Amino acid sequence: MNYRELATTLTTILTLRWSPVAVKLLKPGEEVPEHVYEPSVPLRHCQAITIARRGNSLYMPPRKHACPDGAAIMGLIPMSPKLRSGELYLLFKKLPTLACARKMIATRQEFAAGTYAATVLAPLEDAGFEPDVVIFTLYPEQLMWLCCAASYSTGERHAFHTSGYNSTCADLTVQVMKNQKMNISFGCYGARAISEISDFEAYVSVPFQELGTLADALAKLAAKSIPEARRKIYMPPVIDKVSVPGPASAGTVAIRIDADRCTGCGLCEAFCPEAVLQLVADGGQQKASAPAAEKCCACYTCAGQCPQKAIQLTVR
Repeated sequence: MNYRELATTLTTILTLRWSPVAVKLLKPGEEVPEHVYEPSVPLRHCQAITIARRGNSLYMPPRKHACPDGAAIMGLIPMSPKLRSGELYLLFKKLPTLACARKMIATRQEFAAGTYAATVLAPLEDAGFEPDVVIFTLYPEQLMWLCCAASYSTGERHAFHTSGYNSTCADLTVQVMKNQKMNISFGCYGARAISEISDFEAYVSVPFQELGTLADALAKLAAKSIPEARRKIYMPPVIDKVSVPGPASAGTVAIRIDADRCTGCGLCEAFCPEAVLQLVADGGQQKASAPAAEKCCACYTCAGQCPQKAIQLTVR
């Protein structure tokens, strides 16, 4: 799958607003890819990501990096003594003591000065280079599906390493390059203050080598799980006049099965987490029944999964 096809798959399934951004750190002497351009003014790494997600391909040597902290974290330049000391975090009132600032600095991931000579960024669909990482700007629901895709073939849960400091440089670029594991970020002071990331967006960074596997898993999730969740298929019926006091509920559930609609497919029995439902013979055909209705917890899974809409629940 080429980069354009990969970007189209990811954008379509996740319904992304912004293009995933391909990011590569160039080593000293490494050839600059074609069709990337120096911005007319210096930019922070977080700004470059927001510009790239809108369709621009950028080449950023140290002279075009406006944030000395981010440039040093990514190994483009030496870290200044003042930044290394943590003093600025106190001046900005972002941390209370030098001890806190130094601990935060010591535990973030960095590359040694001179390890890299420039950064290049492009929308994934236009990338003329193999990225180190691909950074997504997305909403929590979309982030959830990327996490599901990353767990799809292994069942593993995720342990992210992030903070509200040095987000796009340390947490999204260096951290993911070093560990080769997906990581999240909610942005940081600089990213929130100077880029166009909205209050409702977050970031996910993925090692490029894992992107194809994620896209394949998302395609499988898109066959059922994603569209069902987005259709809210387990929502109970609308209750009118909810503010009007009524008689106390006994908490029992009545299950009504339309035998004329039921085809005996067995999905309700298979999906029911409490074994409330089962198929029984009815006039030579298999039909759904609810012999253990008293165990029903009203999760609405049976109603949501029934292709014939033959099941209704009433909570009393």
